[in-house]
Amino acid sequence: MNVTRFFYLLMLLASIITTTNAQSKYFTRTGTVVFDAEGKLDDIEEIKAKNTAATCVLDAATGQMEWAVTMNKFAFANSLMQKHFNENYVESEKYPKANFRGKINDISKVNFDKDGTYPVGVTGNMTLHGVTKEVNVKGAITVEKGKILVNSGFEIPLKDYKIDIPTVVFVKIAESAKVTVSAALEILKGK
Repeated sequence: MNVTRFFYLLMLLASIITTTNAQSKYFTRTGTVVFDAEGKLDDIEEIKAKNTAATCVLDAATGQMEWAVTMNKFAFANSLMQKHFNENYVESEKYPKANFRGKINDISKVNFDKDGTYPVGVTGNMTLHGVTKEVNVKGAITVEKGKILVNSGFEIPLKDYKIDIPTVVFVKIAESAKVTVSAALEILKGK
């Protein structure tokens, strides 16, 4: 094989590797996180909020995943409830973001080139209200016509993150909040 042909094959291989690596990272700034802490009484007003400005990055090659959620972007139906959430419970001025950094344990089971829903397990560290805890959750990655959708649902005990529930509202607010996350990810484009 002559030097020119060898150099051409080497450049072609480098181009394929670069293209594959560039397309292995996915991103969104419009992920959805729903927080539901409805208490023990059915007739109490719903304690539920939605945030549609969560950031998520997924490296499909390694399974590394990061989420960032701005706490004061949670929208409640009741503005007073939203104020209490930000001022008294999550103290969003002091702790403006919640973060998750972790890894999809079984990323090799996900075929990003084939439509389907792939169940996954995720392990990592979640930081909320200034407290970092290891979490293990189940989720799913759905590949649909080239789009990547991620979702999961789990519960977080509020006391684990030093979020205190006053005795006077104990029956109104659950001890563990149900959290649902979902996002449609797009290929992260280069700089």
